[in-house]
Amino acid sequence: MSHEHCVFRNPPAATPGEVCAALDRGELSNALDAMVGAVLYGAGDWQELQELYLGLLDHEDRQVRLLAATCLGHLARVYGRLDQNRVVPELRRVGATNALSDIGIFLQPRRAHWSVRVWRAVRPWL
Repeated sequence: MSHEHCVFRNPPAATPGEVCAALDRGELSNALDAMVGAVLYGAGDWQELQELYLGLLDHEDRQVRLLAATCLGHLARVYGRLDQNRVVPELRRVGATNALSDIGIFLQPRRAHWSVRVWRAVRPWL
């Protein structure tokens, strides 16, 4: 039995244009890195990023769709804002519960705090 050791690394900063260019060239690995790099470094326009990730929720590649949802959660964390009236229904549509949780935590911290307390009261063994 062999063991493969994986090393985590943050992707380099990127722009929405670099994400689209990598996808157009069919460079999936570079596109995925660029998707994360574009949102993590907080140097862009949050609305442009929001539109990019909303559009990628329907991409043909499953990895791109899943990462787009994750990036919308990161967008809430890094920028502290997004258009919840547009984003939340789309994330519900695709079943992205982790991203919805991130949005609740970073954009509605008081509500998230109370929901955790209620959950613990209802299910204290968890």
